[in-house]
Amino acid sequence: MPSLKDIKRKVSAVQKTKQITRAMNMVAAAKFKSAQLKMENFRPYAGKFMDVLNSLAPVSYTHLRAHETPEHLVCRLLLENKNSPTHYPQRA
Repeated sequence: MPSLKDIKRKVSAVQKTKQITRAMNMVAAAKFKSAQLKMENFRPYAGKFMDVLNSLAPVSYTHLRAHETPEHLVCRLLLENKNSPTHYPQRA
């Protein structure tokens, strides 16, 4: 049978794990909110952006995932490439 000290140590470890998990959840929520804001801010430009891209070169759908439309692909690629010249700091 575990001693009282072992039980206290286990309770403490579970509480610390719970605290870390909660912090990770908050970070993930903040990242999701940031990505969601970027998508919403880009929405007015998405149609025009697709028109420009389509006029420059024939559309290649090799990067599309099963559920994506070309507009989703453009937004996803822009969000994934944070070092691109189109990446601007988020306004407050």
